[in-house]
Amino acid sequence: MDDLARTRWFMQRVLPHEPALRAWLGRRHAPAFDVDDLIQESYAILAEREDLDDILNPRAYLFQVAQSLVVRNIRRAQVVSIHSIEDLGQVEFADEGATPERAALDRDELRRLASLISAMPGQAREAFVLRRVHDLPQREIAERMGLAESTVEKHIARGIRWLGEWMASGGSLPVQTSRGMEREKQRADERTRN
Repeated sequence: MDDLARTRWFMQRVLPHEPALRAWLGRRHAPAFDVDDLIQESYAILAEREDLDDILNPRAYLFQVAQSLVVRNIRRAQVVSIHSIEDLGQVEFADEGATPERAALDRDELRRLASLISAMPGQAREAFVLRRVHDLPQREIAERMGLAESTVEKHIARGIRWLGEWMASGGSLPVQTSRGMEREKQRADERTRN
């Protein structure tokens, strides 16, 4: 894994768990450690690993590293609070893995979302997908589509509004909005054909 991939992995799979780790460490009563130091030391241990592919649950691994550091610091402390020892048995390694039911529901929701995006008017769909799915800058999208940046911005906003109306209606677009967007889609498709 190159440095860029390692950085991306760390930012996507480890950093989002810092608030939970910070809260967990903050509940520990051991005077032998500083929360910020432990978090940084945990990150350093992860950064030193040669291979990250064998870490199946980065959150649990991060908490295990931090717990090991807490234990090490408590052992080094001259005076150990009884609360510190009690807290060691209360590690919270909740598995955030999706249950089969949750995974099935998520797949269904993703299919509905893909279907909704495909129903967007042509240019709104293209601009929305390039920006929100492929994370391209607005300027690059404008160049690809041969449009002004302000037009691309309007198409993206239209796509977001489309999704917002869908979410607000509980997963089905209101008839009025759906008809208006359908007419707009037909006009866009006709322009594309000409």
